[in-house]
Amino acid sequence: MRHVFFYPLVLLPALSLRAAEPTSVPAAATDTASHAVLQTGKRLGEKATMHRFEKLRAGAVKTATGWNVQDFASCFFNPNREEITVAMKMVSDDPKFVFANGQVGTYTKTYKLRPMQGETDNIYIGSPTFGKPEWPVAPLTNFTGSVEFFSSNPFYYYFLRETEVGEASDATVAYFAGWRPWQDDVPAVWDDDLRQFVVPYTNYWHNENNWPIGWHSVLTLRNATDQSVTYTLKHIPYYGGQFNPKNGQITRYKEQDVQVILQKGEERTVALQDLFGWATDQMSSMEGCLLVSPSPIEAKARTTIRFSVPPNESGERMHDGFR
Repeated sequence: MRHVFFYPLVLLPALSLRAAEPTSVPAAATDTASHAVLQTGKRLGEKATMHRFEKLRAGAVKTATGWNVQDFASCFFNPNREEITVAMKMVSDDPKFVFANGQVGTYTKTYKLRPMQGETDNIYIGSPTFGKPEWPVAPLTNFTGSVEFFSSNPFYYYFLRETEVGEASDATVAYFAGWRPWQDDVPAVWDDDLRQFVVPYTNYWHNENNWPIGWHSVLTLRNATDQSVTYTLKHIPYYGGQFNPKNGQITRYKEQDVQVILQKGEERTVALQDLFGWATDQMSSMEGCLLVSPSPIEAKARTTIRFSVPPNESGERMHDGFR
């Protein structure tokens, strides 16, 4: 375990500012909050046995000038001590809509999630460079409808909200144009069973051939108590690694722990690549989650966590991503 002590600094000012600025909803896109259908007594981001979203779109529509593309994706985290099965059900507004695997009208899929592990999954096959993944919506088709995820055990689901609308004469170009500026804030929720805050989604895709800019993850942690608090931060990668162009070596991501000590009233902002020591001059493809444990435990009531995933403003094409 590494111990990290924060000293006053200004870290990544342009990115921190961008992450804090409000974003407007682009034309023909939809608002994430309006999609969620919450179970009684639940708040957005909490673990539950069912997560449902409505009025969604993923796919491509032919226009007079080319293609109009929009997409969304999913992230799951299993906080239980045993493996769970999560079932996905997508229902198209068009009962005759044909999904990529031949199912008509309704698409179903199951996910096996190991204890304290997660998975991410996409919806629309927007580029032939991806091959033929098991994603629901086939190239040059357009899905609108609802999606729900359910399990016998509660789990975390993070909805990678719909992208902006990408438009171009080529459908693949439009797909990347829609995803490239994507950014979002990820909820941090206290879990009474784990006695930790759970941030179910992190991202460090950078210098990859398809996504040379990519994204990174920025954490803001505030201790509003009247005493010093030690925060143990555990990062759990769902998959991924880094490629070193100097020697061709691949380093797989592993679980990492660091401790952050904040004095009373302190607030600090840091990017995860700086916090955990991930290389910035290599190709990275990784998604995961972050767990935050305060000590003393009572500090949870006056701890504030903000977590954002903005685009990374530097990057070049080095290597294909890998899972």
